[in-house]
Amino acid sequence: MTIKTVQTQIQRWVKQGRGQGVGMSYNPWFTAKQVSSSGKTFRPKGIKNGREHLFLSEWEYFYFLLLDWSDSVVDVREQFPLLDSQLDNIEETIEIAKVLNVAHPIEPKTNELKVITTDFLVRFRDGSEVAVSFKPFKKITAREVEKMEIERIYWERRGVLWELITDKDVPVMYAKNVEQVHSVSDLSKYQITKSTVDKGKKLMEPLVMKRHRKLTDITNEVDDKLGLLPGNSLTIARHLIITKKWIVNMEQPIDVNAPLQIVQISEDVEKEGIGKYAN
Repeated sequence: MTIKTVQTQIQRWVKQGRGQGVGMSYNPWFTAKQVSSSGKTFRPKGIKNGREHLFLSEWEYFYFLLLDWSDSVVDVREQFPLLDSQLDNIEETIEIAKVLNVAHPIEPKTNELKVITTDFLVRFRDGSEVAVSFKPFKKITAREVEKMEIERIYWERRGVLWELITDKDVPVMYAKNVEQVHSVSDLSKYQITKSTVDKGKKLMEPLVMKRHRKLTDITNEVDDKLGLLPGNSLTIARHLIITKKWIVNMEQPIDVNAPLQIVQISEDVEKEGIGKYAN
């Protein structure tokens, strides 16, 4: 194992902007091309920052959806590299591993030292940040604990809280409900204007609030009344949920073939979100 090899890679990737930036300008340390061979990847467009994110498992993807939904979160950076302050080496994580008397992570194929990455670096509305390591509960081995301790100390030195999140911490129904509506936060690709949204909302709300008819029956009727393409009113309904104009119980499944249970209609939603899942 050599430091020289990994430092050459670091310098090249840093020049490409990887692991740098915030919001829309952030670039994850790995690209989809590099990780696609290791299994299924998920690349949702974030609501917070408008950029495409990259996740290596469904559980990471679900956790991201909860963060992106939460009003207390303002930015999510995935695969954040644990480099020194000059972004040119991994001497700090090597030093931490030595202090702990544990082996530093390596690339299995090359047996070379590797850059450790944090799964999520989450920034909150109050300016604070939390570094999150996401691991399936059943895959937390003694060796994984050693590697996570290197990560924890790295962030502790920077005054950043580090947390371990597992699949047991993710409310699946909540995440799947967010998934249903997440992609329609931006309606520009559907060519649905704000005026059309307002008209659809005005027609649908009295019918939905009666809770007598399944949602698709109502949206089909509104499509006809407004002369919209089939499915546009359902897209608008989903948009109203993701933008929190219609507040629904996200812990119960959203079923478009059943009456939609709206808890509250709001034009200016207070910042409440689901911070308990983002902390």
